[in-house]
Amino acid sequence: MSRKMSKSYLVVSIAMMSALAIIFDVFSDMLPFRVLWGMKIDFVGTVWVLSYFLYNLPVALPVSAITTLYIALFMPTGFVGAIMKFIATIPMFLIPAIVSRLPFFSKRNSKIFNNIFLTVGLCIIANIVRLVLATTVNYYWAIPLWTGTPTDQIVDVMFSGSFTAFIVFVAGMNVAQGIVDIVVPWVLAFKLKLSTTFGTW
Repeated sequence: MSRKMSKSYLVVSIAMMSALAIIFDVFSDMLPFRVLWGMKIDFVGTVWVLSYFLYNLPVALPVSAITTLYIALFMPTGFVGAIMKFIATIPMFLIPAIVSRLPFFSKRNSKIFNNIFLTVGLCIIANIVRLVLATTVNYYWAIPLWTGTPTDQIVDVMFSGSFTAFIVFVAGMNVAQGIVDIVVPWVLAFKLKLSTTFGTW
């Protein structure tokens, strides 16, 4: 049964989940887990989404902010990597949060997500939003800042003039990570029953 979120439980939950996200970020840098095409998968975002599934936005938002600040200050990717991580991962729990407030849900609690069909739908929608945001911010800000290539030259210089290749590049960095960010915490929260043991909503 979910417990009521007291102030002390809120603070402890934020601290615990923030520490866990930071630990995963450090280990992903020290011992990177890479998929077949070379992309590094991390589990920082899974902690953010798990925070939402267990504790709702009052924990998920501070945890994401604290982790972002840590990445900006202490990780090799600096503030560019931190902001990109924040922008790419926020939709993975904000989209479920928005959906949970739609009027056709009679109960607004985490149990509505214990449904594979709803979860798959949310994963698809969140990944579409993630891809749009990541494509836009990479094109107009992150890649020009990181590589020194002007925005109007990115496609020609880096992708042989193919905007499709650029989209595929961004999608390759984000879609697999986005699936992991939702599926792993969903399994932990609802199939391994963490929401029943620790959840507050």
